[in-house]
Amino acid sequence: MALWNLNGEIVYADGALSIPNPESGTWAHRHTYEVPYTNVGKGGIVTIDGRTYHTPDGSYPSITTILGKTSDQTWLLKWKERVGEEEAARVSKIATDRGTLVHEYAERHFNGEDIWDELYKEAVDVIQMSRDLVRATEKGVEEIWGQEQVLWSNKYKYAGRTDMVGIWRGKPTIIDFKTSKKKKSNKQITDYYIQGCAYAIAHNEMYGTGIQDIAIVMTIDDADPIIFEQSAIPFLPLLKNRRMSFDKLQADTPS
Repeated sequence: MALWNLNGEIVYADGALSIPNPESGTWAHRHTYEVPYTNVGKGGIVTIDGRTYHTPDGSYPSITTILGKTSDQTWLLKWKERVGEEEAARVSKIATDRGTLVHEYAERHFNGEDIWDELYKEAVDVIQMSRDLVRATEKGVEEIWGQEQVLWSNKYKYAGRTDMVGIWRGKPTIIDFKTSKKKKSNKQITDYYIQGCAYAIAHNEMYGTGIQDIAIVMTIDDADPIIFEQSAIPFLPLLKNRRMSFDKLQADTPS
């Protein structure tokens, strides 16, 4: 049986994909992995203008913009209509601000900082969700190659910033953090997998790391965290379709 890898090539490996083992580095801190390549984007190589990344290879829309513009917004419009625009904006801001805080605490922790005294001064939900995110991630992550790393694909012309990339349960993996008010099922997070697939493709283009796995660590308000794990490969056709749909929307939108 033929299998596609994320570089668009067909590979045969007794039903499994052959994944190269990236060169190891050294631990710089308790949780920080010294990557064997340049962390592009941290040194000012990439600038971000709104939702557009200006890279050395061209200006590309963010993958989150592409997915947001091409997703079914029916539920969101109905919710806004039910609660009102003002209340919807208030609730959305609270969720966004909380998500940003939780992500920041997790990033700092995995950079070797002692976050706990500062964290325990925050609101109860931020404390719980940050603690859960860190503990759930530590159950799976074995090496951290980079955090908040800017990536882009010249082939598919998008860019983005991945929360974490490294070795997850023995495999090179894109690791993404999500915060949620309620539990979500596997069927509800297709766009998260497409986003992870996009980061894997971009990382493979830039560094040749052969990443083909996604781990989504979801921390939930007042509930146990959930870890979703999937191969990125089935989501490549979906990514291509959404990228083409975005281009069509842009072409149909008056300038």
